[in-house]
Amino acid sequence: MNKTYKLSALWMMCLILLGCLSFSACDDGDEEDTNQYKGGISLNVFGPSPVARGGELRFLGSGMDKIQSISIPGCGEITDIEVISANEIRVTVPQTAEVGYVTLKTPTGEITTKTKITYTEPIGVETITPNPVKPGEVLVIKGEYLNLIKEVIFFEELPVGEDDFIAHSRKEIQVKVPMEARTGDVTLADASSEDSDALRNLIHVKGLVVILPSVEAPLDLTAKKPGDEIVVKGKDLDLVNIVKMPNGEEVEFDYAKSGEGEETITFILPENATNGAVVMIPASGVEVAIANIGMALPERVVATPASGLRGGDMITLTGINMELVTTVTFPGVEEAVEPAAKSATEVEVVMPVAAISGELLLNTASGTSVSVAITTLKPEFMAFVNDAVSLGGDVTIQGKNLDLIAKVVYTGGAEVEVTPTSTTELTIAMPTMGTESGVLTLVMSNGESVETTILTINAPEFCYIPVLPGEDEELKGGEIFTIAVENGDKLTGVEVDGKAVQFIINSNTLVIAVPQMANANTKVKLISANGSIEYAIAFVPATNIKNEVWKGLVDITWNEGGRVIIPASAFKDVPAGARMVLHYAQKVDDWGQAQINYGDFSGINFTEGEFKVNGMLVPTDIYGWTFANRSTPLVLTQEILNNIQAKQKECEGINDAGIIIQGDKLTFSSVTLEWEISLEQDLKNCVVRQDDQSVLMPFPIAVTWDDAGRFRILIDKEPSIKDMKLVAGKSAIHFYVSGTGQFQINDANWTALTTIAEWSDASARVMELLLTQEMVDCLKGVRGDGWSSTGLLIQGDGMTISKITILP
Repeated sequence: MNKTYKLSALWMMCLILLGCLSFSACDDGDEEDTNQYKGGISLNVFGPSPVARGGELRFLGSGMDKIQSISIPGCGEITDIEVISANEIRVTVPQTAEVGYVTLKTPTGEITTKTKITYTEPIGVETITPNPVKPGEVLVIKGEYLNLIKEVIFFEELPVGEDDFIAHSRKEIQVKVPMEARTGDVTLADASSEDSDALRNLIHVKGLVVILPSVEAPLDLTAKKPGDEIVVKGKDLDLVNIVKMPNGEEVEFDYAKSGEGEETITFILPENATNGAVVMIPASGVEVAIANIGMALPERVVATPASGLRGGDMITLTGINMELVTTVTFPGVEEAVEPAAKSATEVEVVMPVAAISGELLLNTASGTSVSVAITTLKPEFMAFVNDAVSLGGDVTIQGKNLDLIAKVVYTGGAEVEVTPTSTTELTIAMPTMGTESGVLTLVMSNGESVETTILTINAPEFCYIPVLPGEDEELKGGEIFTIAVENGDKLTGVEVDGKAVQFIINSNTLVIAVPQMANANTKVKLISANGSIEYAIAFVPATNIKNEVWKGLVDITWNEGGRVIIPASAFKDVPAGARMVLHYAQKVDDWGQAQINYGDFSGINFTEGEFKVNGMLVPTDIYGWTFANRSTPLVLTQEILNNIQAKQKECEGINDAGIIIQGDKLTFSSVTLEWEISLEQDLKNCVVRQDDQSVLMPFPIAVTWDDAGRFRILIDKEPSIKDMKLVAGKSAIHFYVSGTGQFQINDANWTALTTIAEWSDASARVMELLLTQEMVDCLKGVRGDGWSSTGLLIQGDGMTISKITILP
C-alpha cells in the first residue's frame, strides 16, 4: 500500500468553478468568450480549486481533446492528459504544484486562466488494513483529516458513502468492504458521487488486494461423465455465488465447511457439458477456474490497458486459467516475453519497445496460444507551425506523443531520423533531394506510422538546383561539372565537402571544378547572399591522381636561374608510396646529371621503387648510352615526405622550397606527383559476433557453422554501408582468406543467398563476392529482420578470413 496524497480542511472550496480565463493564443488582448462550448478551442471552467496535490484537476470547454500540454506553476509541462471527451480533460496535480495561473498549450497558441489555482491543506493516508482483505470484512484507513472524506470508492466505481461508514473520525475511517469489491485502487473523495455539480478532489490509494475464492489447482474432468458428482476443495469458497459450465449454463451447488475448516463446493456434471473451463463466480463477478473439461487454456482474457500502449508499459491480463501462461508473444516481436507476475486470474507483462498493434499471444506449455487484441499509442499530428515552407527549410509540427517518432519520411522518399525532445513539438530538417509537396509520414521505432496533412514546399529564393543528375549519370571527380540552376544571380560561393571550389556562373548555368576525391557521398553546397542549400551528389573519385607541381622549360645548371624549385606545400596530403615523376630530355652524346636536394640543399636518398637514386640522378646509369625524352618515377617514402616539410627553406624567392633540382646537360619540362587511390573500404568495424552484436568479431576469423565462427555485417557502423552507392553487378565485397572451404552468405533472416567456395587453392588470396540486387537490398536496409541493422549473416567452414572490404 502506498502512502499517498494530502488534502485540507478547506474542502468546501473544492466546489468553486473558476470561469475567469484569458485566451492568449494570438496575444491580441481580446476578452474571453465564456459562451458554453462555443466551438473551436476554448476553456469554460476548471476545478476544483482549491485542489489536492495528487488529486484530479478537470478542464471543461470546447476542443479540449486538442490540448497538447498543461503547465501548472512549480511543475514541468504535463502531457499525461486523460481525454474524457472533446469537452473535458483531466490531469493529476503533481506534489510540487504551486499557487499561480494555469496555462493550456494548443496547436495555435496558449490559454491562460485569469484566476490562480490554489490548494487544500494536507490530508494524509498512512495505512489501510488488513491487506489483503476479504469482502464483508472491515477495512481500516488511518491518516490525517479523514473527517473530510465523504465517500470511499472501491475499484471500478463501487462507492460507499459516509452514512455507511462503521467509524469516521479525523484520523480513521472504518468501512465494510462490499461483496462486489475487486482488487485495485481505493479512492477517497471529498464529495459524494451523487452530487453531479461538484468538482471533487479524488485521492487514490494503490495496492488493495481483495481476496477471491481459490483452489489449489483446477480439477481435470476429462474422464468424468454427465451425472457424476464433482467435489471441489479450496479456500474462501463461502464467497462463491455462481458455478458456471463452459457453455455458460449455471448449475446448482452446495457449500460445506468441516469442523477442521476444510471448505468444499459440490455440483452434478450436467448432460450438456462441453469442453472448456468450469468457473466459480463471487459477487464481484471475477471468474475463477475450478475445473477443466478437455485441454485447459486461458479463457475470457481481457487486457488492461488494451490501447494507447507504449514500450515499457505494464499490461494486466485478467481471465481464468491464467496460471497456464508461460510466455507472452507481442505482435512485431519475435522473442517471447516472460510474465512479470501471474496468478490463476491475472498475468502482468511489460510491453517491449518494438511491439506493434495486433494480436498478443498468451503461450502455454501445451504449445497452444490464446490471442488478445492490443493497440499501441500513436503520435497525433495536430498542425504545422507553417504549412508552406521553402525547400531546405526546417519543418515544425505540433501534436501529441511526438516523442514516439523515430523517423520522418517526406513525399518524394527522403527520410530524416529524429530525436524528439518534446512530446508536443518536433522540428524536422528538410533534405534538398527527395522532398516535394505532400504528406509527411511519421514513423515510430516499432515501424508503425501515421500521416500529417499536406505540407507545401515552395521553391527557394536563393540559388538552387531544380533538377539533380539522374542516378544512372556517371559524374567523375577531378572533372568539370555543369548543371542548370535557378536564381543564379544570387550565388556567391560553392563548397564541395566543406571546401570552397572554383566555379563559373553564366546566367543560370553553373560550372564547378570538382575535386579529384569527390565520391558517392559528396555534399555540394550553393551559397547565396540570402541563404544556402546543400545537395548530396554522387561522384566517382579519380582513382589515378596526377598533380603537376612544376612546369617550365629549363636547362638545369648549378646556379640561380637554372634550378627546378618545388614548394613544400605541393607535398601536403600526398600519401607515402606516391611517385615524383621527373620529365626531362638529355642532350645527345653527353653525360648529364641532376642533383635532387631538400630545401636546405641536403641530398635525398630514394631507396624504394624501380629507380633508386642516392642524391644524384645520372640517366646514362639507368638507361645506358641512349638518348630520348625521359620520365623517371621516384618513390616518396614517409621519411622523405616528412623531411620535405622539416627542411624547407627560402630559395630564389620561393619561401617554402621543399625540393631543389640542379645539375647540367638535362632539360626539365615538368614534375608531377602521381598515385593511385583504392576505393576499397575496410569493414572491420562492421563485423560483429552473430550472437552478440555489441562485440566486434576479432580478426583473423576461422569461419564455422556455429556461433564461434559465424558473424554479422552491420550496415550502420563506420563506414556506413547503407549510405553507400551500391550497384548490382558492379559493387563487390572482398574476403582476404587462406585455406580451403566455403562461405554461405545469408540475409538477416537466415535465408541463403549464395555460397562461395574454393577446394584446391589454400594460399592467401582475395575472394570476390559480386553483389546481386538481393544483396544490395540487404546492405541498403531495404530487406532486413525488422529489429537489427544486420545486412548479411555469414557462416561456413575451412577458411580463415584476415580482412573484409567493400568496393562500392
